[in-house]
Amino acid sequence: MSFLENLLAAIATAPLIPGILVMVGGVAWGIIGGAIPGISGAVAMALALPYTFGLDAATALVLLAGVWAGANYGGSIPAILLRMPGTPAAAAAVLDGYELKRQGLASKALGVSLICGTIGGLISIIVLIAMVVPLGNLLLAFASPEIFALALFGLTLIAGLTERSFLKGLASGFFGLLLTTVGLDTLTGSLRFTFGRSQFLSGLDIISVMVGLFAVSEMFYQISHPTRGAPELVGRASTAFPTFAELRGVWRATVVGTIVGIIVGIMPGAGATASSFVAYNEAKRWSKRPDLFGKGSMEGVAAPETANNAVQGGDLVPTLALGIPGSNSAAIMLAALILHGIVPGPFLLTKHTGLVFTLFAGLIMVNLLMIPVGTVILRGCLLVLRLSPPVLIGSILAIVVIGTYAADLFLLNPVLALAFGIIGYGMRSFGFSAAATVLGMVLGVLAESELRRSLLISYGSWAIFVTRPAAAVLLLLTLGVLLYPAVMYARSHRRARPASSGNTAGSV
Repeated sequence: MSFLENLLAAIATAPLIPGILVMVGGVAWGIIGGAIPGISGAVAMALALPYTFGLDAATALVLLAGVWAGANYGGSIPAILLRMPGTPAAAAAVLDGYELKRQGLASKALGVSLICGTIGGLISIIVLIAMVVPLGNLLLAFASPEIFALALFGLTLIAGLTERSFLKGLASGFFGLLLTTVGLDTLTGSLRFTFGRSQFLSGLDIISVMVGLFAVSEMFYQISHPTRGAPELVGRASTAFPTFAELRGVWRATVVGTIVGIIVGIMPGAGATASSFVAYNEAKRWSKRPDLFGKGSMEGVAAPETANNAVQGGDLVPTLALGIPGSNSAAIMLAALILHGIVPGPFLLTKHTGLVFTLFAGLIMVNLLMIPVGTVILRGCLLVLRLSPPVLIGSILAIVVIGTYAADLFLLNPVLALAFGIIGYGMRSFGFSAAATVLGMVLGVLAESELRRSLLISYGSWAIFVTRPAAAVLLLLTLGVLLYPAVMYARSHRRARPASSGNTAGSV
């Protein structure tokens, strides 16, 4: 059978598996799990993994695929409604999603997130199906130098996350980098900034820090500004999906998010969080209305949410083609394959053709199920906005404490969330960027570890970053991104000079 015939046959037989119910259940749990702070997509999949032991391999993979797809979207629900990202990857959606909610457009923002995320997920799966083998071979050329160059490129996006002051954005990003140095050194095992406390050996929990900087700080802000923080919801609860005209308005951001999500997802270690922030920054760069970003732009929701969902297809490329998980969620899929006696790698497609195509068909179908299942769940979520401010604030703070503790059953995590809530309130008051701090934390560990591995490989020679073509290209792109604002400023300043001199001459 041909490649297309195998896929069509898998789609035709997928509902016979006990497919549809398994997919719906997986997507629903993924959305709910992703919406609970502290339960990331990987945790939601891990909680579902024991239920796959009694299932056949195809059904197990379809169930986990549904949880993965649902969790990718679920994290954006509290991010938009409550300024509390359910997953790290949803942190970028806070920037414009919550502003849209404050303008009474919460349901519209959730609709854009759902539809654009579904589009990104479907396209990434199609790319996965068409190019899993060639992309897997290409991935073999990527090693520590290339991953470091990618992380460095991502760190340049800090400049785009701050409107008020570039220096404050830079300081916020460096603060995030500093936070990643707490705990055991990943290469030598030496202690760094633990202050003799064993609780800091594993470092600072990024979920707790992120929830504190965004959600808890917002609750403190609403307590201190009660008239500004009242939630808004006009009319009955509905998802208010974007119209065709509105979808046309965000098509550029959707394309950018899809491309970024697929590319970043293919590279092991980068992850959905990095892709969301990269997509947000690139969408702002290509937008016709960049001035709206951070103030309630639909494109600012569409781009990161599309990238967040598009990562799924990219993550599965190294997982299926090479047996190398591209993320924690992909590692759960890898574990499910191994538990059912299937060895991922270059021969997976030839030895288990039927299973692989069933997985492909299931991935397509769970992404299609996202819209109806998401619609049902969103109607209940929107009712949260009808709560009075004191009840809403108290409930959110309770969820923060329970969610951050439940993630690792570690008492330090709720304390960290509350402490960083105070820090986040101060950062907000003085114009610093919480998003830049989160980006610094996300990419800091990756950049440091891959830089040091690269130097170990090259015996301390920095030439490894310019002699490898892919790393050199990424570093050149980084340099271009850094120089572009300075060049544009110089050009505008040069144009302003003749105009000002002409006005002076005319007045004389």
